Amino acid sequence: MLALIAGAREIQSGRVEVVGGNMASAGYRRTVCPRIAYMPQGLGKNLYPRLSVFENIDFFGSLFGQSVSDRSQRIAALAAGTGLTPFMSRPVGKLSGGMKQKLGLCCALIHDSDLLILDEPTNGIDPLSRRQFWQLVDDIRRQRPKLSVLVATANMEEAAGFDWLVAMDDARVLASGTVSDLLQQTATETLQQAFVALLPEAKRRLHQQVEIPPSMITDGSQAAIEANGLSIRFGDFVAVDNVSFKIDRGEIFGFVGSNGCGKTTTMKMLTGLLAPSEGAARLFGEPIDPHDLATRCRVGYMSQSFSLYSELTVSQNLILHARLFHVPAEQVARRVEQMVERFGLRGVSDQLPAGLPLGIRQRLSLAVAMIHQPEILILDESRLRALTRWLVTPSGTCSASCPETMA
Repeated sequence: MLALIAGAREIQSGRVEVVGGNMASAGYRRTVCPRIAYMPQGLGKNLYPRLSVFENIDFFGSLFGQSVSDRSQRIAALAAGTGLTPFMSRPVGKLSGGMKQKLGLCCALIHDSDLLILDEPTNGIDPLSRRQFWQLVDDIRRQRPKLSVLVATANMEEAAGFDWLVAMDDARVLASGTVSDLLQQTATETLQQAFVALLPEAKRRLHQQVEIPPSMITDGSQAAIEANGLSIRFGDFVAVDNVSFKIDRGEIFGFVGSNGCGKTTTMKMLTGLLAPSEGAARLFGEPIDPHDLATRCRVGYMSQSFSLYSELTVSQNLILHARLFHVPAEQVARRVEQMVERFGLRGVSDQLPAGLPLGIRQRLSLAVAMIHQPEILILDESRLRALTRWLVTPSGTCSASCPETMA
């Protein structure tokens, strides 16, 4: 819907009016689109990975005809407001997911628009950066009180601060109104409860509170992962500095920290994707060797940026990854069927990942990471709260194919 409003998708039926004109008209779209700032869904989807942070913002400013001096002032203000000032010369491809989101907002805000459209803008952003993000939007609104902001979010805490809400499910509007309107209509105390109450009965009946079960393994068996003094440097930049820890079997181990603090880099060292500058890590007691496929097949890794093949369908992605991890040929079809059923992918199995909503792409990435039944599952910025229901059974215990350890 946001893409239709922004003029990024063609209207097939109905009418969409934006800033007083019909978006079905190509001529009107050419006139009005410079007045619309659109930040699409996905990490860095509107960015150029080989350009630096400064070059990306500067390029967007030049597209909208701003002078060099005007661009310079705006870039400095946006970078300061998002905490990107120290990283202006860094290529976008080397930014963390949260930093890409903030840069995407800077590029959307570089010109004076009448409508700002943000599609899941804070997905993958840590709580501190999320507050900075909305503070920047609030500052801009105070400077330009007539600016309208249209946001898509699954974060009910964020939604509670918006002026007007539209609750949607399965492409249909469930209800609309202020926060107090929806709470009063559903006789609930929180937006989370209100949204569940608005769902059709068939979906509402299946809803239950998600609880993450504690580890039940207490036999002191060998650690799944051990890290001793892990460090890695890129030139003069220290990305990870002397990190040591142990992850036991059956344990859920969390890396908590702000964007860019080294969480993803540490995970990549644990999977053999990056070699440490100093220190060492072990998987199941064996040194990590990126060429040791037998050990790596015991690990499922869901990366921050989706490791899916965009030209393959959902089913084809699952089949390919099953073969890559040497799932026996006679078991591939059954394993794919299990993943499709378990992760709610039945209705999209023949679709390409690029056309799927963000939440479904995350479920597909999780299915891909688990199709070979790994003993360790590593999830990078994966919104564990949203995915927990796919990792546990209705009884709240790990299912048979749930990995022993999650990081």
